[in-house]
Amino acid sequence: MTYTRSKKQKSPVIKWMLRIIAVLFILAVIAIGYLAFKLFAVGGAIHNPLNREHSELRSGTVDLGKGEPFTIALFGVDSNAERASAGGGERSDTIMLLSINPDKKTTEMVSIPRDTQAEIVGRGTTEKINHAYAYGGADMAVKTLEKLMDVPVDHYATVDMDGLQDTIDTVGGIDVVSNATFSAEGYQFTQGEQQHLDGEAAMAFIRSRKEEGAGGDFGRQERQQLVLQGLANKLTSVSSLTNFNGIMNQLGENVQTDLSLSELNQIRSNYSDANENVNRHQLEGSGGIQSDGVYYFVPDENSKAQLTQQLRENLGL
Repeated sequence: MTYTRSKKQKSPVIKWMLRIIAVLFILAVIAIGYLAFKLFAVGGAIHNPLNREHSELRSGTVDLGKGEPFTIALFGVDSNAERASAGGGERSDTIMLLSINPDKKTTEMVSIPRDTQAEIVGRGTTEKINHAYAYGGADMAVKTLEKLMDVPVDHYATVDMDGLQDTIDTVGGIDVVSNATFSAEGYQFTQGEQQHLDGEAAMAFIRSRKEEGAGGDFGRQERQQLVLQGLANKLTSVSSLTNFNGIMNQLGENVQTDLSLSELNQIRSNYSDANENVNRHQLEGSGGIQSDGVYYFVPDENSKAQLTQQLRENLGL
């Protein structure tokens, strides 16, 4: 007697399930590949290393993989068409120095007025500190900031302020608590009140200084800190993952830094605790016409010494 083994037939439901699983797997592979490509492309676009191995005020490089305290200079540049047509370079109209310590769970954030009288390192002149970036880019700006504050600047990031509005819109806006009560460009801001700002409102908030109640340059500097802190919070939130592609495009167009993609990932992994206590400071002093006939902000030496001490202590120096 001859027996034949009949093949079991898969049910139509199982066949469709297997097909769906196969399609989902292929889509997942494509998504992962695209993610890797996008990260690599953006990492290359924004990476602009400094011409050095480490700060001259350091004996060696900071190990971000171990979560060692470090500093980063933030420069906001306005590369607008009007300035370019006049032959002007990118001046760093926003200058901040951050000292970040995850063990202490503390970040010290110091704003430096753009008109601060400073020695421009590598040029041998005393001018407004924001000229350093126009003359020699991030290299000269970093060295000039180190000279002024006597604090090592380990890394830097430059943000094109002309593109900041689009970046804020891309992340869905930011939340800030206003430091003053004033009106600007049709927007009303109330001191102590949290507001959700889109890109246009955020730029009105960050650029205002002459409006009644805005607080002049010091008020504007504090608002710059608030907006950048709000943007950083949004970029590191889970909600930002829903618009990954748009955010990557904006960062690629508007950010330059000496940090590599792997270093940026190390900061994300090892330094989040430093966001628990962000202490915001401003370099104090007085402004006026100096002997060369130019207006400068002249730092108060006691204020500068105190800020230097706070920055260095947070680094463990």
